[in-house]
Amino acid sequence: MAKLFCNKICKLVIFNCQFSIISYLCIVKKYCPLFCLALFWLLAACQRPAPVDPLLRSRADGLNKEAFINRYRDPQRCIDLSQNALQFILDSLPGYADGVLRARNNMAFAYYQLSDRDNATLMLDYVDKTIALQTPSMQNGAIEGAIAQLLRARLLQRDCQIAESYRILHDIDASGVLRRNRDNLLYNYAQTEYYITTIVLNFHYRNGQEADLRSLIEEVEQRRPALKVDYAQDMALNYALAYGWQSAGESNRALDYCNTNFDLLNIPSLFCLFHYANNLQMTASALQSMPGVVSPDSILALYDEAREAFFEYGDPYQMLGGVISTSRYALLIGDTLRAHEVLSEWRSMRGTWKPFAAPKMELAYFDVLIRSRLADEPDEVRSWYEHYRGLQDYVADNEHEDFALQQSLAAATRRSRWMTHTAMGFALLALLLVAMLTLLWFSARRLRREKRQLEEAKRRDVERIANVETTLSVLRHDVSPFMGYLRNPNLTPELRAEVLDQLLRTFDNIKNWTRLSVPAGLAFNGSVFPLQEVFDDVSRQVVKPADGVTLTFAPTSLQLWGDPLLVVILLRNLVNNALQHTAAGSVTVSAAEAADGMVDLCVADTGSGMDAAQVENLFRADRPLPAGSEHGFGLILCRYIVKKHDDLTRRGCRIWADSTPAQGTAMHVLLSAPTHPTH
Repeated sequence: MAKLFCNKICKLVIFNCQFSIISYLCIVKKYCPLFCLALFWLLAACQRPAPVDPLLRSRADGLNKEAFINRYRDPQRCIDLSQNALQFILDSLPGYADGVLRARNNMAFAYYQLSDRDNATLMLDYVDKTIALQTPSMQNGAIEGAIAQLLRARLLQRDCQIAESYRILHDIDASGVLRRNRDNLLYNYAQTEYYITTIVLNFHYRNGQEADLRSLIEEVEQRRPALKVDYAQDMALNYALAYGWQSAGESNRALDYCNTNFDLLNIPSLFCLFHYANNLQMTASALQSMPGVVSPDSILALYDEAREAFFEYGDPYQMLGGVISTSRYALLIGDTLRAHEVLSEWRSMRGTWKPFAAPKMELAYFDVLIRSRLADEPDEVRSWYEHYRGLQDYVADNEHEDFALQQSLAAATRRSRWMTHTAMGFALLALLLVAMLTLLWFSARRLRREKRQLEEAKRRDVERIANVETTLSVLRHDVSPFMGYLRNPNLTPELRAEVLDQLLRTFDNIKNWTRLSVPAGLAFNGSVFPLQEVFDDVSRQVVKPADGVTLTFAPTSLQLWGDPLLVVILLRNLVNNALQHTAAGSVTVSAAEAADGMVDLCVADTGSGMDAAQVENLFRADRPLPAGSEHGFGLILCRYIVKKHDDLTRRGCRIWADSTPAQGTAMHVLLSAPTHPTH
């Protein structure tokens, strides 16, 4: 606590110093806009959540994990470890909300195991308040909230408020929170807790009167192999399944789950007194429903051993359950003396335990008391009957309320299904009407499509012919100067290498052109990519600027949607053309946001420029190049690359030139930004 206080004091001192310095520099120097901007930044920085230190977080998580492991084996140790985790988080990690939620839920479960309803409810209230604060660093708020609600449903079940418990389970299932991530430990734990709570509700508090109880158990059995948490949770789920099959009348299957748990409990490191007592009691109950398999004395011995284990564990709720099971079976087999001993022992020590809400368990207890004839005084018997009738009325009222809620939710579900089916009927009728209308104009539509296909085929034929003519014309135009240079015997090795490099780039453009300009040509691999990476690639690939010429790539943070390889080819050709036609001055490559979510790429030079006739035919692939032009395949290839992008985006991607003779040229390319998805 002292450490946290010191940290807050230090932050306050630093903030005051920064505020004073900014005030002096901005107010005294009369820079009011700068003052407002700096103050806004300072306040925003103070509101930003501090990052959680990984080492400190691992220590808090370790305490919470150890507490979680001890939730069944030693609830008091679980509480102590969780309190240590909370104190550590308060002192060292005040912003670690996930750790706080886990510690509170651990403590709530441990208090539930000890039948301390008040403290368990208090912890769950803390969980709800923490989640309501919506801490920015909280990642597990939804699932921790579901876990807290599941435990709250169990507390309501013990109080026999089964309608409210059922509503919680229904809301959790309807929310879908348990289906968001099935590979996470917390989600697996929450899923198993949901199944355990649902089984206990249906087969204990509803006396197995759930219409689809068998399908529920089968769903749990199908899902359980994927729900790995720890052995304690496995045993808890096994016990719940055993209880479910026992309630469904299949004692053999219940015994199978009990035997599985006993196999686990034989491992010393996995032994848990709570699970041991539960399995003894469940085994005795299953054997009791199978007459002749085991002697009554053996079954009574199992009930006795389970009761003693519950007494050693120290949970009053389970202790009372052990007393009721043992005395009830003793009365069943006619051993009234043993029943009196067990009930008398409980009555003598009951006053030492904290009271807990468990009306249905208390109802069973008074039922056994009355049938045992343990009382000597009529007034005591009368008092038992009064308690019994009061509890019976309370339980009946809650069962009636639960039944009404089930009927209400079932009716709502039926109404929802009826509305869905009605909507589907109208939709089907609408589809039939649309189909009938479609049949009327289908023939005309097919004819129009065939006409478009013929026109498209004709256009492609014309384009292929134009491509061939253009290829031959530009090939002759672009290659001839290089061949003339290479035939010169006085050409220096450096210049010869430069000419060969230019010639190779020309042939590379021809290859890319032919792949782009024929059907099913170059593949288009669309993606979102940063434009700065394209600038960096092009800067390494373009020709070396001549002396007196500067090449500048303006830094940019913009992104594009398209094929990064094609954009590199496009921009490289534009830059090479600009350098080729710039004897002195500069070539500048830049990018800017344009209207409607587009990006404008610009390659501007201070070179020779072009007249209107050259600009008009600059990107035309269906007519020869104008006389005197020196652009060749590069710009025609650029035009096709832009067309490829526009075919995919349908957003008006285009390329154009702004040029003035003897003053330079600015080549513009308009491509799509990633904020507008393409299809």
